[in-house]
Amino acid sequence: MPHELFLTAIVPDESMLKARAVLGGVCEMRERHSFTKVRYVRRTDPSPKGLHTIKELQKEKGPNLPHWQEMHQILAKQSYVLQELIDITPEVVLLAPRSTVIVPPSRPRRLRFSDLPDPLNKNNPPAITQRKMLEITDHRLDKILADNKFTTKAESVEETYSWWLNNVEYALTRLSIVPPSDPPAPPQQVPSVAALHPLAPYWILYVRVQVQSTPERMQHGYGLLTQALKNLSGIFEFKVFDRRVHDTRNMEPRPQAASAA
Repeated sequence: MPHELFLTAIVPDESMLKARAVLGGVCEMRERHSFTKVRYVRRTDPSPKGLHTIKELQKEKGPNLPHWQEMHQILAKQSYVLQELIDITPEVVLLAPRSTVIVPPSRPRRLRFSDLPDPLNKNNPPAITQRKMLEITDHRLDKILADNKFTTKAESVEETYSWWLNNVEYALTRLSIVPPSDPPAPPQQVPSVAALHPLAPYWILYVRVQVQSTPERMQHGYGLLTQALKNLSGIFEFKVFDRRVHDTRNMEPRPQAASAA
């Protein structure tokens, strides 16, 4: 399973234009502006269970079978909140302002699992976080999730400006939460992005790379991010976060302590 290595910095809204100019200059390329619909899914029962339909998927012998088998093994050990990702950039760009976004049924869907980050390694820069990550692209994703009793926990729209240099992605990202509606909106429908409110008055800069989980590739990834850290020193303040900030485990609620009489 690949590892994602990344640096994290906070960029206030008022510094956004300057940050984009700096990153465009560092990477010597034009930015890519994109929008992604993110659906967070989990099982209501948080006890570890593999995929109920793994035998059906094994019979099909599709190209994604190794990934589905790996996902099955992950979920058999621990329940997680997963992400379903759909690129809605064409619809957002072409639609009139404040128009509802309709996601085409044929649009590829990605399922993302990201593990609790590994503890800090004293031999590497503390600002670099590493975690296991698995992504599966499957046009039947909605059905597979429903068949395996996954339900929607929340939805958001992720707006991102991206650049790349030496296989390292530089991504300025912000989230806008899609408010729940009554009755629930159809899953292929997203409210107007212009009408959504960002979660916070800042953007998050991720400098990240994905590598295979071998010592050589991990060390290479650390080398790339260490160089990026030096290049951006004094421009961005890369922070060290508690790894639990990125905890996606779907845990059973803790029992409430009895109040004193």
